Amino acid sequence: MKTAFNKKPEPKQPINEFIRYHQLRIISEDGQSNVMSKRDALALAYEQNMDLVVINDTADPPIAKIIIADKYFYEQKRREKELAKKQRESRIDLKEVQFRPGISVHDFETKLKNIDKFLTNGDKVKCMVQYRGRENANKQIGFEILDRITVQLTTAEWDTKPTINGNKLIGILKRGKNV
Repeated sequence: MKTAFNKKPEPKQPINEFIRYHQLRIISEDGQSNVMSKRDALALAYEQNMDLVVINDTADPPIAKIIIADKYFYEQKRREKELAKKQRESRIDLKEVQFRPGISVHDFETKLKNIDKFLTNGDKVKCMVQYRGRENANKQIGFEILDRITVQLTTAEWDTKPTINGNKLIGILKRGKNV
């Protein structure tokens, strides 16, 4: 009786005995391809002390290569990591900075430095002025705060102009063209 412990897991890409196709198109190292049976291809691979790896199983017949499997899988994993790294580097994050209508000068300058740091890192910044209670009657104060940001930061411009959404004034800054 076989147990689950005795059985090797089937690899994601079929190699050697795990290949379930009878006919394969074998691509040699010099780029030539020919169709042969799985048995002949396996014999050829074992003769060269290499592995038979299915590269594309959607083709008819499936495409396989005679290569060293560990090296091929290592290179493939390394390529995937490089691709993921490039995608992470090119991603633009959205940072958020919140203001209140009664913000003091020093607090404003500190938040302005943070916004400048975010913009130089290539991120976009969501500037939000939140109103509470009676502050809702003076919404122009929020527009003045956001205007001060663009006046003092010459490197910034609005990606999304400030708009009122309920009791919040929201605008998104991005790095300007004149940088």
